[in-house]
Amino acid sequence: MGIMRRLMYRSYGGPETLFIAEVPEPEPGKGQVLIRQAATSVNGGDLQARSGQVRFRTAVPRGFPKGIGQDVVGTVAELGTGVEDLAVGDLVWGVSTGSDAAADLVVMDGDRVAHAPAGIDPVRLAALPVAGTTSLAALVRNGGISAGRRVLVRGVGSVGTTAVQGAIAYGSEVTALCSPLTIDGVKELGADHVLSYLDADPSRLGRFDLILDTVGRGWEPFREQLAPGGRMLTITVDPAHPMASLGRILASSVHGSRRIRFQGELPKRDVLDMLTRLVERGALTPVIDSIYPLADAEAAHRHAEERGILGKIILQIS
Repeated sequence: MGIMRRLMYRSYGGPETLFIAEVPEPEPGKGQVLIRQAATSVNGGDLQARSGQVRFRTAVPRGFPKGIGQDVVGTVAELGTGVEDLAVGDLVWGVSTGSDAAADLVVMDGDRVAHAPAGIDPVRLAALPVAGTTSLAALVRNGGISAGRRVLVRGVGSVGTTAVQGAIAYGSEVTALCSPLTIDGVKELGADHVLSYLDADPSRLGRFDLILDTVGRGWEPFREQLAPGGRMLTITVDPAHPMASLGRILASSVHGSRRIRFQGELPKRDVLDMLTRLVERGALTPVIDSIYPLADAEAAHRHAEERGILGKIILQIS
């Protein structure tokens, strides 16, 4: 058994808590695959977990140090028993169930990885597993998206960039609310209407069949703009008041017709395959802000905490 690198954090706090540990290489068990990572990315969930926000403290194992990272993109290094639909050397991708993707090697259940799109730099692909599967699960599986529907994407960060592209791919009319610093970049994604969240009056935006929220607060004025039978999905809650936010989501599921649903699930192969098909036909492309080597993870996390970023911050591993 060899030694590998893994990015970890020694306590809840800022980027300075991150460090690279040398740990034993993992081995795949039955039904699992060992993946040699090409790259991962810095997600909002990584920042929230590292800083110790309440919602994430209950979702990670107790004790320190803790691993970090969700996007998995790399080549199969070893197969556990019972895995017959993948081969050593295959380029695959997925979302880590253990939040430990910022490492040289990652073990994944075989049904939680899929063949990655061919012909694209694997380092760039690291922008897509979490963001792409989150947006597609919301739009397709839970949002019932189809041609001609009006879709609002509220907040165009990493998930928002894939949601805009995905909604366009399904023939929807897309309105995007974003930072004034990223308006030009969001327009290049092809949204029909792009507005600064500072200037947008929800009451003048019209009705929407589907609203995908990535902000986590200030829902009510937007929920009022749902068309009959419309749906509002959010991928996060107000970090300052997480329990109150979750309470409002629960209450909306019991009372009223304009309901909010929380969108959060670890994807299996069907959603990953859907993402692969969209990328391979050119309907969805990675949007990259910057690429850092794993050794500069602290700087990457500091950059991720800045405002006005469009696209993903990548950590290159191999």
